[in-house]
Amino acid sequence: MKAKNDAPALTASACQKKATDPTTQPACQPDSSKPRRPCYRVYDDYTAVNGGLLRPGVWFHDTVGNEVESKNVDEWICGPLHVDAVTRCDTNQTNYGLLLRFRNMDDLWLTWAMPRVLLAGRPEVVLATLFDMGLKISHQHRTRVVTYVAKQDPERRVIAATTTGWHGSDLFITPIGNIGRGEAIYQSESATDGNFSKAGTIEGWKAGIASFLPGNPLLQLGIGTALAGPLLAHLNIHEGGGFHLLADSSNGKTTIVRCASSVWGHGVEFTLKWNATASGLEGIAALRNDCMLALDELGQADGSYVGDVVYSVADGIGKQRAARSSAARNVRRWRVMLLSSGEITLETKMAEGGKRVRAGQGVRLVTVSANRTFGAWDNLHGHHTGANLSDALRRKSASDYGHAGPAFVQMLIDGSELDNLPCMLESIRKNFPTESGQSARVAERFAIVALALELAVDAGLLPMARDEATNSMVVLFRDWQDSHSKKMSENGQILKSIRDFIDRHGGSRFQSTEAGTGEVRDRAGYWEATACGRIYMFTRSGLEEAAKGFEVDRVVRALDSVNAIAKRDKGRAQASKRLPDKSRAKLYCIDPARLEPES
Repeated sequence: MKAKNDAPALTASACQKKATDPTTQPACQPDSSKPRRPCYRVYDDYTAVNGGLLRPGVWFHDTVGNEVESKNVDEWICGPLHVDAVTRCDTNQTNYGLLLRFRNMDDLWLTWAMPRVLLAGRPEVVLATLFDMGLKISHQHRTRVVTYVAKQDPERRVIAATTTGWHGSDLFITPIGNIGRGEAIYQSESATDGNFSKAGTIEGWKAGIASFLPGNPLLQLGIGTALAGPLLAHLNIHEGGGFHLLADSSNGKTTIVRCASSVWGHGVEFTLKWNATASGLEGIAALRNDCMLALDELGQADGSYVGDVVYSVADGIGKQRAARSSAARNVRRWRVMLLSSGEITLETKMAEGGKRVRAGQGVRLVTVSANRTFGAWDNLHGHHTGANLSDALRRKSASDYGHAGPAFVQMLIDGSELDNLPCMLESIRKNFPTESGQSARVAERFAIVALALELAVDAGLLPMARDEATNSMVVLFRDWQDSHSKKMSENGQILKSIRDFIDRHGGSRFQSTEAGTGEVRDRAGYWEATACGRIYMFTRSGLEEAAKGFEVDRVVRALDSVNAIAKRDKGRAQASKRLPDKSRAKLYCIDPARLEPES
C-alpha cells in the first residue's frame, strides 16, 4: 500500500468499455451528465448529474419502474475507489489481482494490490481490509463495493510481487513502496505493512543515531545487521541468521535493537517481542524478506519451541501448511538478518522448555556479550552516563527513522558494487582468521555486517572512518571466540568432573531405586537400570559436589550441551522420582554414556 498526497488525474483510458454489459461502464466516464443506466461510476469531486450534485465516491446509477413510468435511482456505494490495473505474476499464469486506488477518511490516496482469489470467498474478507484502510463505505450497500470491483477490467497490466525484497537487481519492494526501477507492486491479502514506516529525515537520522557510531562497536553491530539484509541475495547466501545481545537489565542492549530498527521503521514498532507465536514470526519474517527481524526479550519466548523458531527464521523457510481445500499451500520463504536481545542465553531458555541447544542453533543466533565499558557503550560522546546516552538514542529512534535502509538499497542499485559483492566479502573475510566450521560460519556473519557498514560509510550514510567498522567486527568476533572457547573448556571440565565422580563413587554412594534396597553412606543420589545401562540420579547436593566450583545452573547448561539429562519434568532440569522409602524427590537424571563434551 502506498499513500499519495494528490490523486492522479482521472482519465477515460484507465478503464475498458464493455458494450454487452452496461454495468461494466468505465468507472471514470468523462461525460457524467447522462450516465448510461445501469452502471457504476466514480467521481473524485462533487459532480453534477441529471441536474443534481453528487458527493465524491462510487455511485450506482439505475432505473426503477417500467416502460410507461420509470424513475432514475442514484445510490452512493463508497468513497472514490478506482481499479487502475490488473496485477499478475511475470509469467501471466498465476497470482492475478486488481490494483485498487482510493481516498480514505483522512483524504489520503492509498493503493492496495488485492489478490483476485479473495473474490472467490465472502465479501467480508475484502471489505474488512478496505474498512481498515479507511475507505468510507455505505453500510447498507457494502456488498456492492465488491461487486463493483469484480466488474472492472482495466487494460493496464502490472507485475504482482507476492514477496518483498529484491526482484532483479534494479528493484527492491517493501510493503509500503518500491525502491529502484521497474513497475511492480506488492500484493497481499491484507493491508499489513510489516511495520515499515518513515518519519523525520535522513539528515536527522545521521545527525542523531549515526553520529554515535564511532567508538561504539555494539551500536555498529546493530546498524550493520539492519543494513546487511539486502546484501544476502547478491552474496548468494540463501539462509540468514544473526546476533543475540546478552546482558543484564537496563544496560542499553534494547536501545541498540531499537536503533537498528530505526533503519527501516519506528524504533519501537519495528522491534517485536520474542513472545510472538511461531507462525506469527514466520509471517513477519516473510514480510521482512531481504531485510531485518528485530526481537527483544528472549526471556519471554516459549522455551519448548524457541529453538525451532531460530532454525526456521535463519533457514528462511516456513512450515508446510494445508489450504482450506486440503491442498498444500505454497511454503513461505525469506532471507533475513536477525537481531535479538535478552538477559538469558538461547541455551538457558531452551533448557527451561526441556530442549537441548544444538550446534547449528548456536551458530545461527550468535550470542554477543553486551557488557562494555559503560553498559553497552564504549564512547559516551559527551553524555555523562550510559543511561543518558541510551535515553537520547531511544528518543532519536522514534523521531527520525525509516530512511537509512531505503537509501542504502538505492545506493546499491545506483552503484556498480552488486556484482562485486562476493569478492568484496572475501577480501573483508580475510580479517577474520578461523579454522573450525562453526567458527568460520560465525566469522562470515560478522564479515557481512562489516561489509554493509563499509559500503554505507563509502556512500556517506554513516559518519565513520574507513575500516573502523571492520576492525570493530573483528574485535567482537575475537571476543566471541574467546567466550566460545572458554565455554567449551568449562563444559569439558564440568562433564569430566561428573564422569570422574561416577567412576569413583558409582558403586558406593548411589542407592538403587528398587524397593527394599539398603541405604548407602554419604549418599549422592540413586541409580536405576535401563536397557542402555545405568542412569545416575543426583541430588542437588550430590551434583554440586560432583562439579565443585560451578553453580548448578552452569552445570545444567553443560549437561544440556551433550543432551546428558535423561529424564526431566517439563520446564525443569530435574525429574520427580519415587524412592524406596515411598517418598518423592526431585533428582538430576544423568546418562553417563553421554558425558563427552561436544567438539
